Amino acid sequence: MGIFDYCDIHVHTNFSANDCDCPIDNYLPLLEDKTSPGIGFSDHLHPVSEWLAEQFGNPVRRFNDAGYDEAVRAVQERGLNVYKGIEVTYEERAREVTAERLRANKFDYIIGSAHSFNGFWVSRNYYQSVNAGSSFEWIVNQYHDAVLETINCGLFDVLAHMGLYKRFLKPEHVALRYAEAVINEREDEVAKVCAESGIIVEINTSSITHSGKTMPTDDFLRRFKRYGGERIALASDAHDVKDLNQNFDVAADMLRDLGFKYLFYPWTETPVAL
Repeated sequence: MGIFDYCDIHVHTNFSANDCDCPIDNYLPLLEDKTSPGIGFSDHLHPVSEWLAEQFGNPVRRFNDAGYDEAVRAVQERGLNVYKGIEVTYEERAREVTAERLRANKFDYIIGSAHSFNGFWVSRNYYQSVNAGSSFEWIVNQYHDAVLETINCGLFDVLAHMGLYKRFLKPEHVALRYAEAVINEREDEVAKVCAESGIIVEINTSSITHSGKTMPTDDFLRRFKRYGGERIALASDAHDVKDLNQNFDVAADMLRDLGFKYLFYPWTETPVAL
């Protein structure tokens, strides 16, 4: 199997301000020559950050809704297989603001991301040299609470990169060993809720380069499957053309070994054989 056997549902462009410089047009040759079967663009929308900026009178950097819609729809009108998704940073305190922000636009699908809780961002590379201790267990608990809020708010089709706080940590990292019991307990809880909710769990392959593991890991996916979970999708989290569908072959082999048989794209109810 090759890396381009499946559609990528989590791809960023330069509409993800301050996070990605790659324009949509750079991805299109891979669709035109049929290398890629389809791309789900899902640029960053941070309603909580916009809301906080307004609350404190800071300059507000709002997502370019109209420009993004125009750019993606123009590609669709050319007959290329792309979808207009969005990746939304969710915090419970901004639930109504987030819901209103999403109602104002039409998306083909919406990815929910627990990037932060109360302004503390777990998506940053904070933990390379963290000392093991109760503070790390606190981060683990707060993160999983944020994930559960993201699933349970009912706004999202897809859950992004479960286990994000582990992106830069090797499995043998001392902090992960220290907090192993807490991590196992909380991941089991989240796996059960994911399976029961029907939300699509993205298998984010961007972390393989750093930790050797997907997000979520195979341990989480075993729990998810044991609770009856089936709805998964492959996601590269690409911020450049070279990262599109990265490590999809490795992840697909892992998923088949775990007993998964299908992928579920958020823009259709028809599953795809894995």
